[in-house]
Amino acid sequence: MKIIKNLIAIDLKDENEDYLFVNGINGMVDIVHKKEREIIENWRCADEIIIKDEFEQSIYDYLVSHQYIMDIDDEQTAKQNIIEKLKHLSDERSQNQRKACFVITYNCNFACPYCYEKEVETSPVISKSMVDKVFLDNPNIEYISFFGGEPFLNSNRDIIKYIISKAPDAKYSAITNGYYLLEYIDIFKSIDITSIQVTIDGTREAHNKSRCLINGSPTYDKIIDGIKICVENKIPIKIRMNISPENLANCLEEKKRIESTDWGKNVQFELQPLFQCSSSTSNDLYESLVDNDNEDGSTENQILKNLSPISDFLYNGTKLVPVLKTCDRDGLNRFYDPYGNVYNCILAVGQKHKSIGQYYPELSLKEKSFLTRDITTIEKCKNCANSLLCGGGCPNALYDTEDVFSPNCFNFLNDVNNTIPLVYKARMSS
Repeated sequence: MKIIKNLIAIDLKDENEDYLFVNGINGMVDIVHKKEREIIENWRCADEIIIKDEFEQSIYDYLVSHQYIMDIDDEQTAKQNIIEKLKHLSDERSQNQRKACFVITYNCNFACPYCYEKEVETSPVISKSMVDKVFLDNPNIEYISFFGGEPFLNSNRDIIKYIISKAPDAKYSAITNGYYLLEYIDIFKSIDITSIQVTIDGTREAHNKSRCLINGSPTYDKIIDGIKICVENKIPIKIRMNISPENLANCLEEKKRIESTDWGKNVQFELQPLFQCSSSTSNDLYESLVDNDNEDGSTENQILKNLSPISDFLYNGTKLVPVLKTCDRDGLNRFYDPYGNVYNCILAVGQKHKSIGQYYPELSLKEKSFLTRDITTIEKCKNCANSLLCGGGCPNALYDTEDVFSPNCFNFLNDVNNTIPLVYKARMSS
């Protein structure tokens, strides 16, 4: 019997020198004080666990009962059983796709300087025959999303209505710049919408500088008017704010202003660092967001939505479960674009080399892609203690020259060294 290999020990960087122990096999999480930790660390390094006194016996008994101490073969068997179960569930779900996101077009009426799709030139609109093919391949679709480019351009109304006609009872969501919310309100009212995400980058003046029309015209007032109408019609709105050190204070000011209005009480917020921010800058921004959220005490407008499993457990109380891959954990995301390409990652959309294959004119999936990349196909993940909670890391952060089956350990290690201690500190002080 030994301390399990799949034990993640995280320095919480507090004055008591506490650690967070996470059991990668069963998802148990424990705060471990310095005295106990030193004993456990000695046991980890020893060939055999030797118990010296009653105190150590109590620690040993606890670790055994919570599977921190196991027979080596039993641990390997337990991990393999988890992986096989996850694989079975993933295969089962992938054969019964219920989600579809239609990338209506890559065209957009905005000229946002940070857009990760700005390399995409003018594109066609997804065709009816393409839509038909998606539904033919996936007859049980229940959840439909719209994305772009800008999905709700006036020129896209017909194809949007056509998609809805194929699944009038589905649940719908969308990511939009929000400029044409008013023009689409009649369509929104006719379907079951779970969420429409709209971006507001701070106050009117700040927003109009970063999110203007292609011709330079402002957009703030028209977007706000559209949000108000949606709220009046009980259409759920989430306002996303893309933050940087330069606009953080401005975005928080605008968030507070909106929440003080009658209609603003009924929207959710998601504040996230710009994709282009460095890791150190993102860490600083997350610290500011956690501090603000802690002071604000808001539960309806949670501003940290996309945390990794351990941070999400500490911050939001989300159950800690093992994963095969970092994101798209169920393998169910599908983004269908107007060129016939299919993706399983929103950040990959528009980059053909990151597609998982084609769906039109015929379905043809790649053998090596984001879809087939998980901790069983990444060689370095197979024996890694972090794999069941890391999932191999984000493939989008890999260099284009790297093998898609390469691990990306950076985000998980950054989370362990920075985000988790930060989140722990915030929750302990709340």
